[in-house]
Amino acid sequence: MNGVVRSALALALLAGTAAACTRSAPPAPPASPAAATSSAPAPSPSPEPQAVTIPDAEKAFDGFLATDEVLRVAGADRWTLSLARDAQRPITAAQIHSSGAEPPRYTWSRPKVFVPRQTARSGTQWFAATAQRRTSKGDVRTAVFAFTRPNAASRWQNSFESLIYPGDEPPAIATDAEGYATALDSRDGSIAVSPNLMGPLHATVAEEGQEGYASGLIAPGPQTTGFAAAITADRDRARDKDCMDYQSIFAIAANYPIFALRTAGGGGLVFYTLSRTSTWTPEIKCSEGRPVLIPPAARWTLKNPFIRKERRIEETQQYVSAVPPKTSTAPAHVIAYDSVVTRATAT
Repeated sequence: MNGVVRSALALALLAGTAAACTRSAPPAPPASPAAATSSAPAPSPSPEPQAVTIPDAEKAFDGFLATDEVLRVAGADRWTLSLARDAQRPITAAQIHSSGAEPPRYTWSRPKVFVPRQTARSGTQWFAATAQRRTSKGDVRTAVFAFTRPNAASRWQNSFESLIYPGDEPPAIATDAEGYATALDSRDGSIAVSPNLMGPLHATVAEEGQEGYASGLIAPGPQTTGFAAAITADRDRARDKDCMDYQSIFAIAANYPIFALRTAGGGGLVFYTLSRTSTWTPEIKCSEGRPVLIPPAARWTLKNPFIRKERRIEETQQYVSAVPPKTSTAPAHVIAYDSVVTRATAT
């Protein structure tokens, strides 16, 4: 293991160790005999300590950004993959395989964390974060993250990562007097679309466009109604040019978590993952065994352009949507999107 990789490993371990340190409240002093015999009502129990403090999250996020940069430069793929979990793990694996000898390299600036109130009994602990990402070509985008860990003894891993649309800005997150955010339950009914329904409704609009029943709930855009229009055009082209039946189906990725935070205007910021499965199937004998152009994003995993029975391409897509409060008639807006081909087959 060369010196650069050793440094990367040290940073990774440092990030995990720093993140695993939580602050606990000092033990309460024993009650005095007078208090035990007093007829006055017992005081209310002290609130449980915050399981993830803002400084904890800042250290974990800074450690991740520094480690990610070093590992990418070193080409330490296994360690890069160890930083990810949930949907971000197959995405990271695909990025590593598709990049070849020149993996993408990023530098980061302006990090910021958003930590919801949570106790040790809340289950999986998490926080959200943003940072400006600069590529080696100088392109700058704002990335949105969610990090999770099963408990305080575990290290933080990147569970979710998406990119804010150029020129767009996420809504302000509501925070209390100490700077902590409020997490929304997956079935929270105080916003126009509850977090657990954003994915299914988005999938419907992406397939059916403005004609679908959910179109009024989500604003038009390139990854909503734009997808539906592109699918129609691609289906016509595949049939007329290649004698192929083309289908593209979106679905909520049920195995991956949904994250949601209260926004300052009373709405919610929802993070969710969709899967997109596109298939090309020969319609008639004229198309069997014919070469069909492989989409650029899938060329890292598909080499043979010929289709005899079916070509299947699966994408993992990560979205952030700004959802208005329930009292509003405005639609939800998709503000962040990233997609990677994570699996492809041809027979």
